[in-house]
This record gives sequence, structure tokens and C-alpha cells, in this order.
Amino acid sequence: MKEPSDQSEPLREVIRAAYRQGEEAVIALVENLLKAQANAIEKLEARIKVLEDQASKDRQNSSKPPSGDGFKKRPQSLRSKSGRKSGG
Repeated sequence: MKEPSDQSEPLREVIRAAYRQGEEAVIALVENLLKAQANAIEKLEARIKVLEDQASKDRQNSSKPPSGDGFKKRPQSLRSKSGRKSGG
């Protein structure tokens, strides 16, 4: 049975060839495709985790200086202005 190649042969033709070879060839093809997809999913999940960990760090939870925080808006204070002049 042929292995599916990277875009050199359409997947439809690989499936047809496996079908002509019989049930075991189809099962092997499906198993190989599922394994390849599972590996790709694992790699992508690991990459997402790394990127989420990087994105969640700021000066509060890492050793970075405040200038490395990025362009997020600062949280607005919940205090309202009192109307008095500042200072003493």
C-alpha cells in the first residue's frame, strides 16, 4: 500500500488505491491518517500552551521590566475624584 505523500498525489487517489487493495489496506490507511492527525494535534496543543504562557506573563508575574508589558491599557482606578486640590 502507498503512503499518502505531501500534496504530490491527491488524497482521493490514495484512498482509491487502498480500496482496490482491500479491507486491510483501507484500515491501515485510516490508522496512519489518524496517527498523523493525532501527532499534529499534540504538536499544536504544545505550541498553543507555550504561546499562552508567554502571553499571560507581565511585569507582575515575571522578571520582566514594566517596559516589556506590551501595549495593554492600564486598569482604570475605581476611585472617583474628590474635587480637592492634590498636595498639602
